[in-house]
Amino acid sequence: MSLGHLLSLPFKHFKDTQTGSNIIQLTPDNALCNRNYFYQKCFTHDGNKLLLAADFDQHRNYHLVDLKEETALQLTEGSGDNVFGGFITTQDDALIFVKHNKQLIRVDLKTQEHSVLYEVAKGWVGYGTWVPNTDCTKVVGIEIKDSDYMELDSWEKFAQLYHQNPHCRLISIDLQTGERNVVFEDNIWLGHPLYRPNDDNTIAFCHEGPHDLVETRMWMINENGKNLRKVYEQDKNESCTHEFFVPDGSKMMFVSYRPNSHQRELCSVDADDLSFKVESNMPACSHLMSNYDGTLVVGDGSGTPVDVTDTSSHSIENDPNLYVIDLQKDNISAIAEHKTSWAVLEGDRQVNHPHPSFTPDNQSVLFGSDRNGSPAVYLASIHQG
Repeated sequence: MSLGHLLSLPFKHFKDTQTGSNIIQLTPDNALCNRNYFYQKCFTHDGNKLLLAADFDQHRNYHLVDLKEETALQLTEGSGDNVFGGFITTQDDALIFVKHNKQLIRVDLKTQEHSVLYEVAKGWVGYGTWVPNTDCTKVVGIEIKDSDYMELDSWEKFAQLYHQNPHCRLISIDLQTGERNVVFEDNIWLGHPLYRPNDDNTIAFCHEGPHDLVETRMWMINENGKNLRKVYEQDKNESCTHEFFVPDGSKMMFVSYRPNSHQRELCSVDADDLSFKVESNMPACSHLMSNYDGTLVVGDGSGTPVDVTDTSSHSIENDPNLYVIDLQKDNISAIAEHKTSWAVLEGDRQVNHPHPSFTPDNQSVLFGSDRNGSPAVYLASIHQG
């Protein structure tokens, strides 16, 4: 299939046996499908169209799903799509994604016309998820020296890259001119670059690697490369992960956990003064994402983390639930079971991660799961129907 191909995509409807939540399976069982990374924009503002990746053809490419018509419009073709890092622009007019770790590309949603916005310089590799500012005029990303880069097709290689201390640089790209600005550079593995919403002067990033080895995961820096600061001072035995900015820009939230404990904490820091708060105790969720103002948070129950070195001290029983945490009502409820295996598939460490997030109207949660044997994308209603 090629650009602009429109595929009929009959959805499957069923109820969660534990909660009665209405669940819609958006993609078929005989394909390998995933949603993008949990803090990347995947819905149009009206909630009617959804970006996802699927191998309906030979390659896993981006498609725009019409949730009313139950169709999928093919947006990209060929190999090399970064199928987790792409996002819909703030203006709802384009997809922006990285191809072959080398080109940042804009795809017009109406015409599927491709435009190269930026090309990674020779000697470097574009790594991970690149994230836009609020106006979608710039993106922030990570580049790694090509001599240090490796395909992270296993959790063993994830740990290996950490110990290599790869030469990385945090960059911002002007999407109009393609101009690159190096914000920060060091011989340490950098990841999770984020623009603070509604504040282009503030960029966040992390020191990537096994959570129990990274002493200070989360950092912020001014866009001009000044005022590098720790977001949060971790305890000696504390691991932090999956930080994100609340979409209104008020806070950064993250998961905190410690060895020999099934309990985790949803924590936050004020994005201005970095004042710390434990928002809630919670089950052992891996990924979290909030609604626009951070009053609701969704998390995916998980098992023993694979991104630690001391798995015996972090061994826990797998939790197959999706949880919604209502911080105003101080309430946590399981809304449905995701039932994913978390398994690495064909060298893809992320494809069976739920990566849950809210629909624009906060009535449902989008997530991924291989509950039926292959990775698929689902919607689960928050309220019983």
